[in-house]
Amino acid sequence: MKAFVINLRDNPERRAFMKAQLDRLGLDYEFFDAIEGARYRDDPRWYDPEKSIASVNRELRPGEVGCALSHAFVYKEIARRELPCAFVLEDDAILSDDVPGVLERLEKGELRQGEIVFLERCDYVLPFSSRRLIGKYRIATPVLVKLGSTAQAAGYVMSLEAARRIMDANIPVAFPADNWGFYRGLVAFRGVTPTLTLVRQRVEFGSTTTRGVRPAFRRHNVVMLLGYGFFMFTGAGRRIRRFLKERGLMR
Repeated sequence: MKAFVINLRDNPERRAFMKAQLDRLGLDYEFFDAIEGARYRDDPRWYDPEKSIASVNRELRPGEVGCALSHAFVYKEIARRELPCAFVLEDDAILSDDVPGVLERLEKGELRQGEIVFLERCDYVLPFSSRRLIGKYRIATPVLVKLGSTAQAAGYVMSLEAARRIMDANIPVAFPADNWGFYRGLVAFRGVTPTLTLVRQRVEFGSTTTRGVRPAFRRHNVVMLLGYGFFMFTGAGRRIRRFLKERGLMR
């Protein structure tokens, strides 16, 4: 399975970090030059501030625009080459030694067309959806796809059909790359458990989208996930959230 590593050219430390891991694991990979969002954010062909406010109740930072475009352009490359599937990575991913075996199992039939499988996080899964994948790993359907909890964008496997379906869905950009809930209805999602055992982010690198410190991740409770889903992915929830934020009643 081909791996695409999204990396800014001016960040050789991260490129060297990823290269060392991928070479050690014997994976087939190539680096994909990340998009610098500051160059695209003022161009309406690539970013729509009104749609981002309608979607996530705020305008996106330049780094978020660049990150979203980078992932979308990788999807276009997967579709252009007609790759049956691909492993998409950000350049701060820490990879388990078990990654090659999981990728092989997915490539040999477990991955379904039109599907994305998260290798980083899958905190809560639907009852009876979990089944053995390989070794200690299982594959299951997430309870809710949520930014920053059920899934990130540091490491996931994408089928060709999924790439085709969503490669233009966030162009011009309206939401961050890992706000997967906005792709519901276009693609199917599953994730590998235990969470944060195959892929996790190297928090010491910080965040290139916010230019700040990246917090350590923790498991979120179901109530928080459901609340986020309502306020982010439903029209009524977004209107209520906007009303509360304008009055200082919600962050």
